[in-house]
Amino acid sequence: MSEKKSRRPNSISRIHQDFVKQEEIKAKRLHNRKVSLYRNLAIMTTIFFLTVGSLLFTLAHQKNNLQEKKEAEIALKRELDNQKEQQKELKTQIVKLDDDDYIAKIVRKDLFLSKKGEKIFNIPNAAKDDDEMDFSQSQKD
Repeated sequence: MSEKKSRRPNSISRIHQDFVKQEEIKAKRLHNRKVSLYRNLAIMTTIFFLTVGSLLFTLAHQKNNLQEKKEAEIALKRELDNQKEQQKELKTQIVKLDDDDYIAKIVRKDLFLSKKGEKIFNIPNAAKDDDEMDFSQSQKD
């Protein structure tokens, strides 16, 4: 009977030890699982913030590019308007150059050529426009 008693405490201890080991294993697994969950959460959060950061950077970059392109568009529109204005002036000049009287006036003004019996007097700052120039004809001497 003494042998039975001695065996019993060992078997009870052993069950107790097995239970404790199982509980320790469960606790360790639970701890490992929590650590794994926190690690996964940290990785996902990092990926999320990196993604959001890259999207915000891309958005800011595109907004900057859009602003630059709008400014370039405005500058090009101004240049187009200037070119159209210059084209109108050139067309007007072409029409004027088709007129023989206008060509004669320009030749007399710029090259100081005159018709027979005409004298040209150049008065500085007196005539500002082509229409204001006075070409007087003198009588033949």
